[in-house]
Amino acid sequence: MTSCNTFSEETLTALRLDTPGVEQRMHFDSAGCSIMARSVLDVQIRHLEEEAIVGGYVAQEQHADQLEGFYDSLATLLGGDARNFAFAGSAVDAWTKAFYSLNLQSGDNIVTAYNEYCSNFVAFIHMKKTRGIEIRVAPAGEDGTLDLEALEGLIDSNTKVISVSHVPSSSGQVNDVHAVGVIARRHDVPFLLDSCQSIGQLPVNIKDIGCDMLIGTGRKFLRGPRGTGFLYISDTMLRQINPVVLTNQSAVWTADFDYELRTDARVFEAWERSVAGQLCLGAAIDYLLDIGPDAAFTAIASNASYLRKNIASIPNVTSTCPADASGAIITFNKKDKDPTEVKAVLHARNIGVQTASVVHTRLDLDARGIQSAVRVSPHYYHSKDDMDDLLTAIEDI
Repeated sequence: MTSCNTFSEETLTALRLDTPGVEQRMHFDSAGCSIMARSVLDVQIRHLEEEAIVGGYVAQEQHADQLEGFYDSLATLLGGDARNFAFAGSAVDAWTKAFYSLNLQSGDNIVTAYNEYCSNFVAFIHMKKTRGIEIRVAPAGEDGTLDLEALEGLIDSNTKVISVSHVPSSSGQVNDVHAVGVIARRHDVPFLLDSCQSIGQLPVNIKDIGCDMLIGTGRKFLRGPRGTGFLYISDTMLRQINPVVLTNQSAVWTADFDYELRTDARVFEAWERSVAGQLCLGAAIDYLLDIGPDAAFTAIASNASYLRKNIASIPNVTSTCPADASGAIITFNKKDKDPTEVKAVLHARNIGVQTASVVHTRLDLDARGIQSAVRVSPHYYHSKDDMDDLLTAIEDI
């Protein structure tokens, strides 16, 4: 077995043996939903089986230490303290709880980027329609990257949050979020970072970036289960923010008409959640930590570079990624072929890809005249044979 990444043949073989999905098909949709490792999946299955025997409450009590370890693992991977992390049922759940808790009012404005994700932007529009806030969008510069000078110029005394995605869902472009963090701190404006597409494929360190709030998902490059996500919120924001939703996990009912809020990020959690999902996501994070994040990130980057270069060289293929794209999301179109048709043909050959649509990152794709594109997103478990088979299949269409 050959590899384009820095893993040894022995390591790559072991990782693939622990990934049953690679025997069924070639899955190139890590930006949508990665395939899990068997040892990670088993954690979720075993817990569900335990719930079937002893009931959900007892099963949860029996895994109290592992559930606490989930927060420690997040802190190890991303920096920060365990108390600043909360589990969520999805990244959207985490993001919306953080965003709507900012309690924006008429006259306030938010600053975002041209390649922001649809779910986040819909929330912006909703607040514009219902609260009268202003949405200010930093454009791409002449080089195609986020115009940081323009972004900073949009900030004024009424700016209540800077909300940016680390990597958009429609390309491998990587926004310079460290620079955004510097700008946010200089103007004392909260920085909400959507890291769904970066955590698991790129180094993400909360302290280095300087974000006040961060969200992530389990199902993408972390190789965790669907229905899981998480939120980071700094101590400063915990003191300032007013949670839009409270549950019996958020507060203790201390008197007939009073309660006492938690002082950590779990004020945003729901008591009722998928315990099996949380344990499984914790196992996925530990799996990455055991492999070595830097080694995993290097392998992913190497595979992405190989595919990006070779897909672009296929006849009748047009790359739809910006020139600076370097992440593990490669988008393209095939001449006279609809992206959904390309996806279907590849699916028939047991190759999984996805399509990127204008409805997901409208401001970016519309401006570049792109309605949709084929999206390929490799992971570290792909062999060179996998990738060469994908390249051949694209050329054959």
